[in-house]
Amino acid sequence: MTVVAGTFGTSSFDKPDAEKASASPVGQWASSLPDVTKEMIVQSVAINSTAFEGEEDGEVTFIGSKTETALLQLARDHLGLQALAEARANEHVVQMMPFDSSKKCMGAVVKLRSGQGYRLLVKGASEILLGYCSAKADPHSLEEEPLTPNDVDSLRQTIDQYASKSLRTIGLVYKDYESWPPAHAEVSNSDSQHVEFASLLQDLVFLGVVGIQDPVRPGVPEAVKKAQHAGVVVRMVTGDNVVTARAIATECGIYTEGGVVMEGPVFRKLSEQAMNEMLPKLQVLARSSPEDKRILVTRLKALGETVAVTGDGTNDAPALKAADVGFSMGISGTEVAKEASAIVLMDDNFASIVTALKWGRAVNDAVQKFLQVRRLLSHDEVTPD
Repeated sequence: MTVVAGTFGTSSFDKPDAEKASASPVGQWASSLPDVTKEMIVQSVAINSTAFEGEEDGEVTFIGSKTETALLQLARDHLGLQALAEARANEHVVQMMPFDSSKKCMGAVVKLRSGQGYRLLVKGASEILLGYCSAKADPHSLEEEPLTPNDVDSLRQTIDQYASKSLRTIGLVYKDYESWPPAHAEVSNSDSQHVEFASLLQDLVFLGVVGIQDPVRPGVPEAVKKAQHAGVVVRMVTGDNVVTARAIATECGIYTEGGVVMEGPVFRKLSEQAMNEMLPKLQVLARSSPEDKRILVTRLKALGETVAVTGDGTNDAPALKAADVGFSMGISGTEVAKEASAIVLMDDNFASIVTALKWGRAVNDAVQKFLQVRRLLSHDEVTPD
């Protein structure tokens, strides 16, 4: 996955063949930013992250969520990030807020280097974070300005434009506070310094949005077609926004004319009867939560379907466990996902599922033929000429 587009106020970058003529290549965009803005973006992606530096095939690389490693690579290649461990050691982290699947974002709080004040850093689903913002940051001065309805419309158009190109859109927002915890924040009963994340998601400052390209692995569209030809219905369940999800599903051959694309918040509110009527046409479930995935599996099984689920994250474990067959990823999968699954794909390749299906059916056919022959032989032994 690679960051290929971004918009920060009036400053933006895109791929050279992009339709947005005013956008510059990423290197030119980065060189136009003042150091203070570069430091802010680096801070946003380096501190508010669970990825880390490691070694693969003898080379130093970033390891972790592919979204996070793509952001870190942007920071290293163009924004001056040196050693990730050093960048983190230079910050005084007050609180980390893990990814919240219902809010589609994660956060971190650092004490400002001046010693005066604190900064909340949030990254996540761009169109959702935009709804939490009341101000925007000028990319050249970091001065905060009110976020007008025209600004919101323009940013939504940018997000939709990125999403329509199959790009995953990630928003970066922040908020500075004089003291911690802020007066309006809800704090934990057991720790007065631990702030409830949800209580902070208001009146934030929009810094920018990036588009991350997650290219479809070669062979996946063909594998999907083979699976469908074999009688397997392939559905996509993703946390991406509905435009991105539809574009990727179309590219893979999962979404077809007449199919249903639905968002998780709508799906989970359906009655059992309405869900049963809709499920045969459901092809894409976007902005979904782990619980949505589990519900989908259990409803399909209740309708008599045999269900296989793929997943790599800890949050996928309930659906992997509920499925008739769970496939986890051997390379990118967490240990929790692997433990919850029945089969581990060592190459993280969807095409391997089709291969497993083919082998499984071949073995099943061979066993059936053997049993039929055995029954015939047994019948011949007891039947007189």
